[in-house]
Amino acid sequence: MLPVCRMHADAAAEDQDKPVKTPPPLAESYKKNFDTLQKAMHSGDVALVSAIEKASGEPRALLCAMQHNEDQTITPVPFAVMVWGNPFEMFEDPTVI
Repeated sequence: MLPVCRMHADAAAEDQDKPVKTPPPLAESYKKNFDTLQKAMHSGDVALVSAIEKASGEPRALLCAMQHNEDQTITPVPFAVMVWGNPFEMFEDPTVI
């Protein structure tokens, strides 16, 4: 089961005059990736990795599961890009319906 996330109430209060937008349901692939990431977190195989975005050349922080390879190397597998800026200013509150 996915955990429920509540956005900061002050951010929602500022936008009371805006029409409410309902986000679409999450795709099954996102849910599977989240489950994989949870398993990696439980086993301690998660890292915050610094990378350069190919399209923009800008630095990004990636949340990665660490894949253990047969040749004893480890490959970071990116699952998420950390939010750049204030998430309460960037996103609509998903709890407001």
